[in-house]
Amino acid sequence: MATAEGDSEMNEVKQTNSTTEQTKETNDGDNVNGKVKEEEDDQVKETIGTYAVIPEDPPLPPLGPPNNLEKKIIKQLEYYFGDMNLPRDRFLQEQIREDSDGWVSLAIMTKFNRLKQLTSNLKMIATAIRKSDSGFLEVSKDGVYMRRSPDKPLPENTEDRRSEIAKKTVYAKGFPTNMALDKIISFFEEHGPMDTVFMRRDINKKFKGSVFAVFQSQSDADKFLAAAEIKFQDTLLKRMSKQLYFSQKQEEKKKIKQEQNLRKKEESTKREAEDREKLKDSITKGTVLHVSGIKGEETEREDLKNYFSDFGTIAWVDFDRGDNEAWVRFEGDNKAVEGLQAALDANENKIMIKEDEVTCDVLEGDAELEHWRKIFSELAERRAQNRQGKKRGASNWRGPKDKRRKESKDDAGGDAEGGDSDDDE
Repeated sequence: MATAEGDSEMNEVKQTNSTTEQTKETNDGDNVNGKVKEEEDDQVKETIGTYAVIPEDPPLPPLGPPNNLEKKIIKQLEYYFGDMNLPRDRFLQEQIREDSDGWVSLAIMTKFNRLKQLTSNLKMIATAIRKSDSGFLEVSKDGVYMRRSPDKPLPENTEDRRSEIAKKTVYAKGFPTNMALDKIISFFEEHGPMDTVFMRRDINKKFKGSVFAVFQSQSDADKFLAAAEIKFQDTLLKRMSKQLYFSQKQEEKKKIKQEQNLRKKEESTKREAEDREKLKDSITKGTVLHVSGIKGEETEREDLKNYFSDFGTIAWVDFDRGDNEAWVRFEGDNKAVEGLQAALDANENKIMIKEDEVTCDVLEGDAELEHWRKIFSELAERRAQNRQGKKRGASNWRGPKDKRRKESKDDAGGDAEGGDSDDDE
């Protein structure tokens, strides 16, 4: 396809042919002119042979060094596409992925606040990128798109890479909470080239007066930390490495957690002591007899009740067939003590349940309190079930123990095993 540039090249070819013929007629025998003719013929052949090739654009003329504003533009763009920001900037990553070669529209970049504060002039941004001598960024020939140079890919996010960044990062505290980021960056740049500065903010996004500053080299970070003292506007800064900062924070959190656990334990112990005192005031002491060593598989609750009824009034027997122990509750203070002694006196110091000798002891102290605590807990559960039963129907609860009781037919008569004594508790 011919172009204006191609037509011009063809005119040059015709003019060259005409000149050659004139030279031949005028200087036919001149060896020097013959040599000129051969050189011109070669040029004609070269021109005709390259006619269909689109020539490359000539290099742009040198633009000179960037001015102050252009330096700020370059710095901000290199930050956006830099190793510290780009891995965290999802929006910019999405824009890069939209083009197979990673080009991003300059118009998109002007939406970034800090660049927009500098300029929204696309031509100025393109010129600034062209003036940069770092080779980190590239701008398209039409000045509409930019990208990070493919020759400078992002480093992999490896453990070594994270460790390297951590060693170059310092923590500093003592900046005014109304201080602008640019001034803080300028302050750190007095101590060495910087990768970035992160302003730490509270939950309301208010600056806390402390930063994480990442130097380009670990040596500059070490020098900053090794200085005897460093001030910002007459305020002495608190400084430490990022690693030490997080180590101290972990220790502080651990200490706070331990103190919280200690307070919870003290409060729990205090509540338990208060509950214990309340429980002591609410129980009837010396009323629960613990029976152990029950062997007969045929032993029923009624067997235990009938045996001990001869030595006191029985309020409740906590026993299921097949269990090897039971709890027999007498009515009245210390009645279990009196009932046990009477039973021993009557049977030569032996307690025989269906021809099996069992061991009996009256609960006291912590064992007695724990037993009564379970009783009160089961009663509270029963009342809660009864309240639910009123909404959904009659309750099927049949005793203070979690599993259902196997009650004898005689219990229907309303004797001491009935529910009235439980309601009194």
